[in-house]
Amino acid sequence: MAASPHPLVWVGFLAFFVVALVVGVRLLLLARRTRRLPELCIGMGVLGIGPVGFGFFVVAQQLGVESSFHSLLAGTGMLAVAAGVCCKLVFNWRVYHPTSTALRVLVFAVVLAHAVTFVYQGLGPGFAAYNELNWSYYLRILLQIGALLWGSAEALRYWGLMRRRTRVGLADPVVTNRFLLWGIGAGAAGMGSLVGTAAQITLGTASYEIPWVLASSSAHGLVAALAMWLAFLPPSAWTRRVQRRAAAAAP
Repeated sequence: MAASPHPLVWVGFLAFFVVALVVGVRLLLLARRTRRLPELCIGMGVLGIGPVGFGFFVVAQQLGVESSFHSLLAGTGMLAVAAGVCCKLVFNWRVYHPTSTALRVLVFAVVLAHAVTFVYQGLGPGFAAYNELNWSYYLRILLQIGALLWGSAEALRYWGLMRRRTRVGLADPVVTNRFLLWGIGAGAAGMGSLVGTAAQITLGTASYEIPWVLASSSAHGLVAALAMWLAFLPPSAWTRRVQRRAAAAAP
């Protein structure tokens, strides 16, 4: 029988849940005022993959029994994560490559793939078996990890471009730093999911039943939470520090 995880493991999960919830809601409120797609997509992405999907899955797991209510919770979690993944892909496409026809097709294909897996899960194994290792699970988790790591790579690439412009006074250092932080946060979330999925497939045990995987996911969640907090809710001391460092690096 596996050892129980250390209580400190839950710190990372709680931090990720709270920060992602606050950031996601704030972004949706901002999108309501600005009527702009990027804020809406990233807010939906953060909430869907983060606190909404994660929250429904945790509650479903804690029930420990298969029932119609259990299936409803798991199905809602699946739907939230699917919406979050699709919104993150739309954000990556519209912000970084808005004229790309190939990425437009990719986003449509991902939406269609999620619709197919959702219908299959509901009519086949059932939503309560959302964590069962079958083609639907593999496809869903691959799309989730891919969306997070792609978003991370794009943010870090854009940070590199913005950093060169910042050095000559053509870009805001605080905005530039946000791309770095978003790249770190999305990357940490994606790597946490990748480690957990690899362990589940290799060991044939649900990731939440493996203590070291819980510890890894908690650590990645803590990094993601800290990066999101500094990117979207930065303390004034952090903002001043970023500006001072940019001024010191200027030619």
